[in-house]
Amino acid sequence: MRLKNRPLRIKRLATWCLIVLCLCGETAFASPLPAGQGGHLSESPAIEKYTVQLGTFRTVPAMSDLYLQVPMKYVKKTLVCHSGVHYTLRCGASVKKDAINPIFKRCNNLGLKPIIVKADLSSCSPAESFFRSYGKKGPRNQRTQLPVTTREPPAYADLLDPGVRSYLKAGQVSVLPEATTKVLLSNRDVNRITCISGPIKDIIYSKEKGITVKTDGNNAFVKFLISRNPESGEMVYSKIPSELYVVCGHDTVYTLIASPRNIPAQAVQLAGHKKEIKKNLSLFEGLSFEKKVLLLVKDTYRDAIPDSFTVQYLNKPLNIFRNIALSLKRKIIADGEGLQVKEFLLALKPTSTKQKIQLTEKFFLLPELTRNPVGISLEHMTLERGHPVRLFIVERHVD
Repeated sequence: MRLKNRPLRIKRLATWCLIVLCLCGETAFASPLPAGQGGHLSESPAIEKYTVQLGTFRTVPAMSDLYLQVPMKYVKKTLVCHSGVHYTLRCGASVKKDAINPIFKRCNNLGLKPIIVKADLSSCSPAESFFRSYGKKGPRNQRTQLPVTTREPPAYADLLDPGVRSYLKAGQVSVLPEATTKVLLSNRDVNRITCISGPIKDIIYSKEKGITVKTDGNNAFVKFLISRNPESGEMVYSKIPSELYVVCGHDTVYTLIASPRNIPAQAVQLAGHKKEIKKNLSLFEGLSFEKKVLLLVKDTYRDAIPDSFTVQYLNKPLNIFRNIALSLKRKIIADGEGLQVKEFLLALKPTSTKQKIQLTEKFFLLPELTRNPVGISLEHMTLERGHPVRLFIVERHVD
């Protein structure tokens, strides 16, 4: 009986070893998927890495707004992770937490509110290629990932165009009369045109190019019509530039060449009426150049800006200094005089350990703030926590 039972125990042992070998072999000898297979960045789906998480969104356009704020040096390290109907924007990936600390600190200084998480990045794709493909064809695997009854709105793909981004950074567009001006308008959202010198009396445009216009007092609302491809069912957005002749104020004609682009809704200001230009010239008549600069700063500081000046409200934050939060509040343009004032607001950052900073005008003679400065002035020479300081930079302006 002993001889008969021994082979049975050996057989059972061999079967157990085989099972263990198979289980071990599944992890030890399985070939890892090559990086980037299927559009994902992962050496192994089971490996979690430290990454800087910037935010989670339900729509790609909302995520693209945050993506545009990522520093250029980290753009290629930015990932888009898709789970269900949510998109998560992450930056960097490393098995060591210390390796992504520089990314976290840089994003935190920009006010992006990042957090460091440890996550499986197998469902993530390079953000650069994701937005590029989304702008052309919609998100990858959209039909299988999203319910049939829902459809993500198209991303503002043209925001990735450096030329478009440079145009939008200039703030609200101001158009002068009797001069042809090219403007970029959204080809999917409603755009607004405002005449500051009076109500809009008429707008002449080519209806056959697929444009609708509605006027209301000093405002006009311009919308490029959207059609549908009868074969594919996809939405077709206008790409054909169109001319707009706007008559407003004292029968002044403004000529706009509207170029439809895949961007958010735009606001265009019709300013610089001839009579206003004459009024501006009369305000500065007989003054030396230095006195003109002082007058502009004085009027802006007291908020006693003449009606003939063009005012552009921007409220645009600029991350330039380590301890100082700076935002471009507004631009005041003296049409016809070739001068404008940029008003900035300075404050100590919440992350700064300093309670007080001594200021000097030389701090702000930077190309990020001004290109053609002719004068600079500070409201106070000391910046204290809880007490913002106004900065005025006068520069030449080409009408």
